[in-house]
Amino acid sequence: MPDATEYVRNTVARMDPLADVFLLRSSEPSRQFRSIRTGLFVGAACVLLLIGASLLVSQLEQLRERKKLLSALVAFGTRRRTLSLSVLWQTAIPVALGLVLATAVGLTLGAVLLKMSAAKIRIDWSSVLAMSGIGAGVVLVVTLLSLPPLLRMMRPDGLRTE
Repeated sequence: MPDATEYVRNTVARMDPLADVFLLRSSEPSRQFRSIRTGLFVGAACVLLLIGASLLVSQLEQLRERKKLLSALVAFGTRRRTLSLSVLWQTAIPVALGLVLATAVGLTLGAVLLKMSAAKIRIDWSSVLAMSGIGAGVVLVVTLLSLPPLLRMMRPDGLRTE
């Protein structure tokens, strides 16, 4: 009924002329805001993927440089599992530290800006967790892609030189 609001206003005005009538609506983010938010999320995910590619290249380069060392460690009895876990930690620690630092700075900056504009501070934890999940996925992919070259380099023939 399109005139329901006017009927309510007229009835309230008859009961109490000084009363105000408010129309409550559910709030919904605008399409423009949602598209900006999606764009920022995709951009941040792309940056994490670029960081992952950079980590993979540097990881493979480090493994190539340490080929003789890895073969010697295996020859002296170091477990392959220990060396494989070291590859995981070499990628997990920098990404985890970067995500923690970026989250802390981003939340602090956002809270300061919202406080300055007198807006209510609300954290979208689903986006924070999604970015953390993407970071964990990047670490997992870099580690999985580094394991085959690592296992090849740990063979005893890596100690041979010409």
